[in-house]
Amino acid sequence: MIRPIAFIAALALTACAAGTGTERVPLATTGLIAQANTLISVQRAQTGIVRPLVHSPALQAAAQAQADDLAASGSVGHVGADGSTLSERITRAGYTACFAAENVAQGQPDLRGVIAEWSNSPDHRANMVNPNASQFGFARADNAWVLVLARPC
Repeated sequence: MIRPIAFIAALALTACAAGTGTERVPLATTGLIAQANTLISVQRAQTGIVRPLVHSPALQAAAQAQADDLAASGSVGHVGADGSTLSERITRAGYTACFAAENVAQGQPDLRGVIAEWSNSPDHRANMVNPNASQFGFARADNAWVLVLARPC
């Protein structure tokens, strides 16, 4: 007998693996958010910052909006399709930041690859290890990746 929860989990994993067209990875259900936080926490620990980041649903929404824009346009940048800035996107998501930073990338095949690329870029690494950051959102749409780091006021 198949237990309902196991069957639902199997269906969810099958749906995630299907991969057709414009694919949004459901980060919250696949564990990529936790994996991203672990990899970023390693970078932060190497600089003496032992406090891990806390996931923020509002920052997640802002990150996903930008990832969706980047995937749709095929470009990489910090300006949204509607001309929005990071500050405007996180405000729209209901977040008031006293500090905010954003890393974007496109074309990396997996989570480790994108975190490694950001870690090897001085500006992107500076964002990830910035002691002012206390919360984050991390999103992927197709081959576009977005990390939003912030601290609420």
